[in-house]
Amino acid sequence: MMSESDKKWAFWALSCAFFVDFLGYAFIVPILPSWRAEFALSNTEATALVSLWAVPLFLLGPYTGRVTDRLGAGRTILFSLFALTIASLLYLVAMKVTSVDGFIILAIARLIHGASGAAILTAGFAAASDIWPTKFGEMSGKLIAMATIGGLMGPVVGGATYTIGPEYAFIGLALITALIIPVVYVTTKELGHGSQPAQGSVPLKVFIQNPVLFRIGLLVMMTTLATGALEAGVPLFLKDNLGLNAAWIGAVLLVMVVAQGLGGWLWGVLVDRNGPVKYMIFGWSVVTITMIAAGYVAHTIADAVLAAYCIIVILGIFQFAISAAQVPMLPMVDAATTQVYGEGGAGLAFGAFGTAWAAGTIVGPMVIGPVYDYTDSWGITLGILAIPMAIGLLITLTNRQLLSDCYNSEMSKRLESE
Repeated sequence: MMSESDKKWAFWALSCAFFVDFLGYAFIVPILPSWRAEFALSNTEATALVSLWAVPLFLLGPYTGRVTDRLGAGRTILFSLFALTIASLLYLVAMKVTSVDGFIILAIARLIHGASGAAILTAGFAAASDIWPTKFGEMSGKLIAMATIGGLMGPVVGGATYTIGPEYAFIGLALITALIIPVVYVTTKELGHGSQPAQGSVPLKVFIQNPVLFRIGLLVMMTTLATGALEAGVPLFLKDNLGLNAAWIGAVLLVMVVAQGLGGWLWGVLVDRNGPVKYMIFGWSVVTITMIAAGYVAHTIADAVLAAYCIIVILGIFQFAISAAQVPMLPMVDAATTQVYGEGGAGLAFGAFGTAWAAGTIVGPMVIGPVYDYTDSWGITLGILAIPMAIGLLITLTNRQLLSDCYNSEMSKRLESE
């Protein structure tokens, strides 16, 4: 039985790993307009750099889960942090070399960063579900909140330091990441050394065949499709409508990620108390309305500056609500996997979850860039995101009983075993 002190150390190690993972993910967001000009990129190419982060998560998610189950979350996260540090320095290399197309090096750095981030997400959630089996909603919500803080600090720090100079930006990012390595190293045992999954080698197709896991995967994809699209598109929107530089774009994004971070913590606590489905329905309803509102404002308000400020407020509400749709799905994945396949394969389950997460993160930026290039209208580009939000709401409403029964049944067993 792990002591409370060891659990606290494990939580802070996971929190730090999630923080630097998403710090690097969001770090380049306010820099995209500058890279678009420096490398003569189209909007589609610029937003593709955001999508590339999620490609390894999509392709390797289940395999990082198998690695986590065998090697343990601690060692998996530790190796990933070393790779994150290297990727951070490659961004700077891309801007300095002349013999190779810098965009290619940026893409390689983004892929390495994404592969490492995939392993951290998978291993981190797997460790949390093992350490806090009856409080996983709260703990996963806190971890997402820490990731969101990293996403918050990424654009702010990235935009400000890049304005001073690229060297300050990317060497600083590498140093921050490297500082977390000792924290994870001393908690490797607490996070878990890994073993052969209890259920053996589960084929990936079971995550498609199981009705609960398949529906959760679709819902996860819808949430990350919207957030990925906005993370890539909002900086370009702010640049076009307000003429903001990288530092100011990073500051504006703070409103969005603060709202999501607060929501992640709040919804995680409430899910443990009252179950996940009611909060998912609330979240999907609000995000559908906000995307319609954002498209309407951008399309109808002639004053570009006024429209931009209105949309910033609307997107803040969106980010708070999207966490209500997103956070409850983590304990749902944990409950459904344990109920159907038994203990021991949390890494594989969250690896499959990561694949669904990544699918949306890839598609989102790849939708918003081409749509804006084709329509030249931010009203249409933002408003079209209401469609996947409405689909998410419909899936949740039509399957509310199935989702509730799965979650409540597994949680009852865990509470009885305590």
